[in-house]
Amino acid sequence: MTNYPKITLPKECDVVVIGGGIHGSSSAYYLTKAGMKVVLLEKDTIASHQSGRAWGFVRQQGRDPLELPLMMEGNKIWQGLEKELNADLEWRQGGVLFVARDDTEMSQFEGWIDDTKHFGIETRVLDPKGVAKMIPGITTPGVGGIYTPSDGQAEPKKAAPAIAKRASEMGAVIAEGCGALSIETEAGAISSVVSEQGEVKCKYVICAAGAATHKFVAKFGRRLPQQTTRGTVIRTTPVPDISAAGTLAAGLAFRQRADGSMNIADEFMTDIDLTMGRLKFARDFMPGLFDNWATFKFHFNKRFFDDLVDRVPGSDASKQPMIGRRTNQAAPYEVRVKNAMRNLQKVLPQIKKVGIADTWAGDIDVTPDAVPVIDQFDNPKHFFVASGFSGHGFAMGPVVGKVMADWITTGEPSITLEGMELNRFEDGTRRVPRTRV
Repeated sequence: MTNYPKITLPKECDVVVIGGGIHGSSSAYYLTKAGMKVVLLEKDTIASHQSGRAWGFVRQQGRDPLELPLMMEGNKIWQGLEKELNADLEWRQGGVLFVARDDTEMSQFEGWIDDTKHFGIETRVLDPKGVAKMIPGITTPGVGGIYTPSDGQAEPKKAAPAIAKRASEMGAVIAEGCGALSIETEAGAISSVVSEQGEVKCKYVICAAGAATHKFVAKFGRRLPQQTTRGTVIRTTPVPDISAAGTLAAGLAFRQRADGSMNIADEFMTDIDLTMGRLKFARDFMPGLFDNWATFKFHFNKRFFDDLVDRVPGSDASKQPMIGRRTNQAAPYEVRVKNAMRNLQKVLPQIKKVGIADTWAGDIDVTPDAVPVIDQFDNPKHFFVASGFSGHGFAMGPVVGKVMADWITTGEPSITLEGMELNRFEDGTRRVPRTRV
């Protein structure tokens, strides 16, 4: 059982942030920096769920064009974030490289460059020799690749905690082990949040609760189709220098940290744990599921029975449905671990001795079109949502926090959020995902 820090919540504040991942922590930081009184509620510990379990890529490359205005500004923030926070985030700006297996994949990569060239990103096309120069010793340079030198990487286990720590130092109240139970309204506007440690009156709420966000949205009669996929990541023991570029090549995703260890994953492969909850938004996700069938594996396991227990009246989860299971329940899938380690030595055979230092998994909250929802409600007023980042949200955390703070303090988002409105899932709009990563 986790021993959470004891803290006394204030009776009122300006903004309550629900969720202590990188988006919630960043929102708390930038709001506090702007002079607002902030309370952040996190049912577990900061970054204990997906924000601390990501690959660690900070990339513009390959993103849906709708996300690029945000991510381009986000890239600038990352470049100065360690200095701003006075913290080690393991920031490395070595670029991101995607290697194409065949001409079809290369055509897709080049199509992305054509679709996004008006943004002015400096992505360039590499031939196989260019790939081999970027990753010395690679056995699978494919037919070439694309590379964005301004992209980088950071350590997920350090980023959100460092941001939340700085927010706390500046005056934000960070309440770990304290989930939000309900959001109260008065005269069509936010009035307070009821937490496990009492009610906090406030004018604004930012819901950045990851995979639980749809529950809060539903309380206001709105619909956010949201599911999770389970991603497995491996950290190796230190190996000789390979590259500072975050790379996807021949079924392997990897980034080498400054200490020589590598974070690796079984590239596009994801796992879906079957539960009764999967039925809720099944129709929304069915088209994308069929289009990418080969990249998913379905699992009938303990989580199915845990979900049934949670639905029994009187269970802990049924008593506090907005919180559910408090701690991360995702376990690494051993097949992904074996595949990634095997591919690592296939792609980079010069690595003679390498072991596994750690493995972990997280539940990635996804939307049907793989684009997040960043929106403000009309009813109730002053309720904001930032969720559904679909496996590529770690890099967007700081800039999303900055935009949410700007939106609340000035009345307008500082960067366009076109295409991220919640109503796209309510008005019959259906958009095909533009990215697999």
